[in-house]
Amino acid sequence: MGLRLSKGSAAIAGGVALLLASLLFVVGAARSHHLVRSAAATSASFSFGEISAATAGSSGCGGNLDGEPTAHVSAANNVFVGSERGLGGGSDAWRGIGQAGGASANACAIQYAGQPNAVAGLGASGGDIDSAWASAPGPSGNYTLYVASLNLGSVAVAHSTDNGATFSNTPVQAGLPGDDREWIAAYGAATSLLTFHDISTSEIDVLRSDNGGTTYTQISQAIPVTDYKATNNELGNVAIDRRNTGGASAGQFWAYQSFVAPSTLTGQAYNEAFLAVSSDGGSTWTDRPIPCSTAGPATFLNHNFPNVSVAPNGSLWYAWSDDRGIFTATSSDHGNTWTCSGAVSSSPGNQIFPWLVATSNGVDLVFYGANGSASTWYVYFAQNPTSTATGWSSALQLMPVHSGAVCEGGISCTGGRQLLDDFAVDTDQQGWAHIAYSHDAPDLGGSGTFTGYAVQTGGTPAGYPN
Repeated sequence: MGLRLSKGSAAIAGGVALLLASLLFVVGAARSHHLVRSAAATSASFSFGEISAATAGSSGCGGNLDGEPTAHVSAANNVFVGSERGLGGGSDAWRGIGQAGGASANACAIQYAGQPNAVAGLGASGGDIDSAWASAPGPSGNYTLYVASLNLGSVAVAHSTDNGATFSNTPVQAGLPGDDREWIAAYGAATSLLTFHDISTSEIDVLRSDNGGTTYTQISQAIPVTDYKATNNELGNVAIDRRNTGGASAGQFWAYQSFVAPSTLTGQAYNEAFLAVSSDGGSTWTDRPIPCSTAGPATFLNHNFPNVSVAPNGSLWYAWSDDRGIFTATSSDHGNTWTCSGAVSSSPGNQIFPWLVATSNGVDLVFYGANGSASTWYVYFAQNPTSTATGWSSALQLMPVHSGAVCEGGISCTGGRQLLDDFAVDTDQQGWAHIAYSHDAPDLGGSGTFTGYAVQTGGTPAGYPN
C-alpha cells in the first residue's frame, strides 16, 4: 500500500487500499538548517535540509519532487538516500562517500547520483522504493548497493558495485505477479531477499537472489497459504541478521519479515503484530505473534508500517503504531518470546510511521507526530541507550514536515498524502543517526512533497548497526 501514480503538485499514492477504516485522521521551513534540540534524557543536534536533484554529481541543498524515502549506511560509512518521483517518473538517489555524522557533518554535502532505475534515460519505475547495502565486499572491493522500486506489474532492482556512482538495472523481475510495497534486505557479498504483497491474494511472497541482484527467484511465502493471515495482513520491512548464524541451517542465515494482522480468524482489524522468522535464508518461515502487542478488536496497527531491526548481537527490535502512540518490543530468542515497552512517548498525541535501528549500543527511533489539537506534524527522534524494553528516553521534536490531515488510504486519498507511507533512520559505524523524511512542498502546508535528509552532528551517538 503506498504506490504513487504521479508526483506533481499533489502527492497521490496508490496501490491496494487495504481496510481503510481508521486510515484518515486529522490532527492538529526553510530548506537547509542546523537544528539543535534537547530533552530530559536525550539530546541531539542535526544538520538537515531539502537535498537537490538537479545534476548528477552535484551536491548542496536545493529542490526535489520526491517523497517516501529510504536511507542506509554501509559498513564503509557510505550513505545512500533514495526517494521516489512516483510510478513512471523513476526514483532519485543521493550518496555520501565516507560521510559519517559528527560535529562537521553537513546534510547538504550529500551528492545527487541520478536515477538508479532509469532505462535509456527514462525513469520507468518510481513507486515504493527500498534499499540495502551488502554486508561483505564483492569482487570490486566495494559493498554492493541494491535499490528496489515498483515498476507497474513488477519490481525493478538496480544494483551498484561502485558505491552508487553507476547502476545496473533489471526493470522487470521475471515471474512476479501484480505486486505492491516491496522490501529488500542483503546478506554477504551477493545475496538478497525481496519481499512484496501479491496484489491478487495479499500473500507475502519471498524472492531470493544470489547473483548480486541481477535475477530473483521466488522461494517461499512468509505466511502459509492455509493460515488465515496469509490473505489478511499488512506487511512491513524484511530484515536479515548479517552477523549471527548460530541456530541457522548450515550455510544460511536468519531472516525476519514484519507484518500486522487480525489476532483471530474472525477479526477485521489488524490488531496484532507478528514476525515471520526464517532460519534457512528465506526458504521456510515460522510466524510468531507478539502477544503483548495485541490491541482491541477495533484498533488497527498498520499506521504505517510495522518495522523490525536486528542488533549486532542478534536481538530483535520491533515497532508499530496504533495511530495514537508508538510501541516497541524486543526479543533475544528469534521472536519466540517478547518484552514490550508500552507507549514510547506520551507526547504528542498522534504518532505514526515508526522506523528504528538497533545498534551495538542502543536503539534509535523516528516517527511523525502531532499534538491532537494541532495541525502541524514533526519528525520525532527517540533513543534507547540501555537496549531494554523500558529504556526509552523522551522523544525530541525535530523539524516540522506537514500541516493538516494525514491520509494513509493510498489511491483513495483526495488529500493529506504529502507524508506518503514511511521514512527511514540508520546509523553509521560511529553511531550517528541519518534520517530521511518527507516534507510538504513547496513549503509547509503545500500540496506537493519533497525529500529531506538529516544527519546527527551532536549529542549521544548510538552504536553501529547489524
